[in-house]
Amino acid sequence: MEKRKIGIISLLVIFLGIFSSCQEENQIPTSLVTEDIIYLSGERARILGRILTTQNVAATDHGFYISESESFFQPKIITLGERTLPGRFIGEINELEIEKQYYVKSFIALPDGILFGNVLIIKTLSPDAFDISPKNGSVGITVTIKGKNFTSDTRVFFGDRPAQVLKIDFESSITAIVPASGSKILEEVSVLVQNKKIILEDKFEYTTGKFTRLPNFPSSLKLFDNIYFQDGAEFFAGLGANNGQSINSQIWKYSVVTKNWTEVGFSGRPLWKAFSGPNYFGGGASIISQSSLVSTTNDFWKYENNNFVKLPNLPFIAVNAVSFELNSKLYVMGGLTGGGTDSYRYDFATQQWQKIGNAIFSLNRSVLTFQYGNQQFFVNPASKEIYSFDGGSEIWSFFGLYPGDINSGSAFAVTIGNRIITGMANRSLEVWELNMDSGVWISKNSFPGNPIARNAGVFVHDNLIYILRSGEVQVQGPMEFWVLDPFGL
Repeated sequence: MEKRKIGIISLLVIFLGIFSSCQEENQIPTSLVTEDIIYLSGERARILGRILTTQNVAATDHGFYISESESFFQPKIITLGERTLPGRFIGEINELEIEKQYYVKSFIALPDGILFGNVLIIKTLSPDAFDISPKNGSVGITVTIKGKNFTSDTRVFFGDRPAQVLKIDFESSITAIVPASGSKILEEVSVLVQNKKIILEDKFEYTTGKFTRLPNFPSSLKLFDNIYFQDGAEFFAGLGANNGQSINSQIWKYSVVTKNWTEVGFSGRPLWKAFSGPNYFGGGASIISQSSLVSTTNDFWKYENNNFVKLPNLPFIAVNAVSFELNSKLYVMGGLTGGGTDSYRYDFATQQWQKIGNAIFSLNRSVLTFQYGNQQFFVNPASKEIYSFDGGSEIWSFFGLYPGDINSGSAFAVTIGNRIITGMANRSLEVWELNMDSGVWISKNSFPGNPIARNAGVFVHDNLIYILRSGEVQVQGPMEFWVLDPFGL
């Protein structure tokens, strides 16, 4: 009996040993790999890890550790939660600092402890900003700044003034609103990415043009088709038609010094749709009529030494013609006769008139024209094409295209240095600036007044543009007087 018991016990021990050995052979190890960095920017990293095993796992959590130290002291932890299936997993973090080295490793929390993968070393990327569009504009417009590796807290500054950042797309495009201007027209634009300041190569040019309304014209007179000219710091405007309905015989003078309008004596007869320029005026008609040849005048006047001096009569009809001075000569072109292309030259030295070659297209007083150097420029209202007339050769040449509103004409244009300031055509608030050196047009701040008015006089003094505005017939009230600082903020 004792021998039998011993045999049974021995068999039981052998069986348990075999069972235990088989169980150990069936256990499959689990491995973990920190496989790759599949995306990296200034603040963001996307990391690939992989669980290697042929059976399910019972992980209560898995993810990645990220730390600035190799010992993983106080790491940032990307936790992805429970996991049962083996294979790859991806974690993302967007709280990193730019241009900094980090250590990264994967982890999986198993019932018997946390298993870590291998360690990868990464360095976050440097941000950059290299373009702003548009490069000019007014306060409040939206601009786009292109670059790379922008962080979510990136800020934009124009000078020392912060811009409102609307959005940051793909860490490479910032949409922002231009803040109020400071004291500079060309303003440095910078991007602050965390603690790194990046200054864009191109500066932003604020739209300029500061309008200030001056006291109204003191009379109820509203000028249409009138003359206007300037003698130093004194501006003259008058004749033409009062409110477009009755002939006007008055001329008024504004003094920049006294800041007052006063009526000046003029012994000549009224002139409607006469030409006028810096020193000379004449032609036109003595009554208001839609007929081009009724009651036309050949009067010719010069203002000098504070007096109106009558000169020998014009040898041609000039109604609604345009005039300008170039190369010590007066030119009168276009109008209601000769198809609007007849052109005449008056030589100051000989005091003689001579008919010259016709203008390249029909001209009249409402055509936009400006002068630069020894050339007079005209904008064709039908095509917006700009042509120049050379005062030396008297040859016409194509110059370019006008970008603004032409409408029914009457826009002003003045020259200040190498810039042409123009705009405010009939019922238009637009103002433009042309850089004659670069040939580039830029828009200015729009006129803030009533667009239903025409320019009855435009003058320049100390780089300021003075504009006398006459409201259309249906507009009540006197003529308005404005001053434009074309480069003011």
